[in-house]
Amino acid sequence: MPVCTNCAFPVDHVYTTYKTKSNIRLGVCPRCDRFSDPLIEHPDLVILLDLILLKPRVFLHLLFNRGSPPLDASPSAYANANANAGVTETETETDIRTDATSTSRTKRDMLRREGDVARKRRLIEDLWVLATISVLAETAARILPSNSNSDSTLDLGLDVLKVMRTIGAVVIEGLAQHLTTMGMVLLVLRWEGWYPPSGSRPMDAKLADPDGRKVNFLPRLIPLTLLYTSLLPLLLRLILSIWYTPPHPPPPPPAAFHRHQHLPLSSHTGSTSTPLLTLLSLPFSVPPELVDVGCVAVNMWKGTDRIWAGTRLLGGMSAGFGLRVLLPTKPWETTVTVLAGWIVAGLVGRAIEERLK
Repeated sequence: MPVCTNCAFPVDHVYTTYKTKSNIRLGVCPRCDRFSDPLIEHPDLVILLDLILLKPRVFLHLLFNRGSPPLDASPSAYANANANAGVTETETETDIRTDATSTSRTKRDMLRREGDVARKRRLIEDLWVLATISVLAETAARILPSNSNSDSTLDLGLDVLKVMRTIGAVVIEGLAQHLTTMGMVLLVLRWEGWYPPSGSRPMDAKLADPDGRKVNFLPRLIPLTLLYTSLLPLLLRLILSIWYTPPHPPPPPPAAFHRHQHLPLSSHTGSTSTPLLTLLSLPFSVPPELVDVGCVAVNMWKGTDRIWAGTRLLGGMSAGFGLRVLLPTKPWETTVTVLAGWIVAGLVGRAIEERLK
């Protein structure tokens, strides 16, 4: 069952078709009295831009409404429905109206069941396509910087082996991240009594003010949301990795750095940066521990892959926003679930690296 992209209210259909498929009319939400899903008429480029801008309506459109069957209001559809119901011209007007209403209700229920089956199949297809794109993009982003750093050209066998190992590591890390995030989200939803629903799904749909997200929720929507929100960070990382080379870790600072504050500032330029030089040039005495902490922080920042850190931060914020649109979780609950997936994926990736050494 589709939902309204403005208030998430469940609706029977988002648009109606008439004589031709191009002649359509958008459905109106009975709760907010606005168009249920205006993105039905928008091209894919506009939907992509809305996804990049993290607009809430695009997540509801992609997760619940895309590909949903319309209401067929063409004269041939009504004629076929009346013929299947056995309605003839000799029947009374009341009988015709009653039979047409029951036939319309039966047809609507049948279309709803067919739409649910088609939706589940489409979600699985989208999940596979987005997962494949994500794995290939992540693999390319990891291999390109390492190839640019190599001085000699590797033979084809070693390149293929490296690519296969990288793909395997990316797949395992991705599975660990998504399974961890999905498991924690399901635990939170079960704790709050949101999923699985306490009653049957048709009863939930007949409530006075139902939530379309709850009525149509499926666990596979969680990794699908994470994959949708990871497209932009992966694309940025893939593009920037072509010209960006991760820096090598700088040498560790001198052990007795804070003992030589009486030396000229030029003697510290080899192991510190401008912020630390500014710190040492203050008119008052700086605690040695603070200088050491600043020196370590600067060296860690010099050896950090800033493209990875920036895209990772952007991906985390995007994933949290997407899950907040899909789920009724609190901000701190969403943050914990996303961080848990990252931590597990990082530990799994570290274990794979150590095993491949």
